[in-house]
Amino acid sequence: MRRLWVVPLLLLQTPLLAQDYTERLESLVTKLSPSIVTVKAVLRTETKFTGESQAQESRLNMTGVSVSDDGLVMVSNTAFSPMRAMEMMGMPGDVQGEMGMKTTPTSIKVVYGNEETEYDAFLAATDTNLDLAFVKVEGLGERKVPFVDFGAGTDAIVAQRVVQVNRLGRGYDYAPYFQTALVNGEISTPRKAWLLEGSISTFGLPVFALGGEVIGVLTTIPSGIKEPGSAEGFSFSMFMRLLGGGGGTTGTSFVLPAAVVKGIVEQAKVRAVEVAAQRAKKRKEPAKPPAQPSKPATKPQTKPPAKPGK
Repeated sequence: MRRLWVVPLLLLQTPLLAQDYTERLESLVTKLSPSIVTVKAVLRTETKFTGESQAQESRLNMTGVSVSDDGLVMVSNTAFSPMRAMEMMGMPGDVQGEMGMKTTPTSIKVVYGNEETEYDAFLAATDTNLDLAFVKVEGLGERKVPFVDFGAGTDAIVAQRVVQVNRLGRGYDYAPYFQTALVNGEISTPRKAWLLEGSISTFGLPVFALGGEVIGVLTTIPSGIKEPGSAEGFSFSMFMRLLGGGGGTTGTSFVLPAAVVKGIVEQAKVRAVEVAAQRAKKRKEPAKPPAQPSKPATKPQTKPPAKPGK
């Protein structure tokens, strides 16, 4: 008789489970989206190749996450590191060496939620090994902003469903949305991290459990080993889609544990204070007067030769 009740009981529970799952996702977006911000950067890229140099300016919109209540924001470092981008696209190291590239942000703005205000910010710290960067917002005054505390993180479990919260662009009112994935593997070399299978794809953004606990951040982790026949690289178009929040996961993208991210955030906080002090000092320094043009050298006047006496 007990077996006759098993199927009806499961059928009754299924809608409740689906409803619970939906409510969890809705709650997560509401709870976590205030910490997801939009970062607008103007980048100047200088390229040197075969003895010639060229510079161009580009604009890039990214999503980042607040990691402190005073305006420290974490994003993917790929936008500020062209060499990392070329590495991800599979470009050989000798070619990278010939192409001297340097990217400098000339302007960084941060938008919270769907606000009209665009706060000025500066590049405070970068971690090229873990492909993470930190920008510090200026002008918040006494305002405290929502943030994700990576110190309260938890480990992932293989086959666990996880969530990433992202934002659309200004044209869509910066609307928040979620993407989901399954943890489908774990690595221990070159460092501990988890693989994902699903739609989660934006580097620099945190990944959460369905209960709201932060698991880590999606970033790139190259193996450091070039094996014959390996295909770690991908196209530049895929690279740009990932920066903008689209595309899919690649062979080098993993979820870095929250405990590791916490240590990087603490270092970035210290560095942000140092850079802010340097910027304040530079603003107080008096402007140097323009260099005066040097006067042309004048030839010494010589007396005319004396006339011979009569």
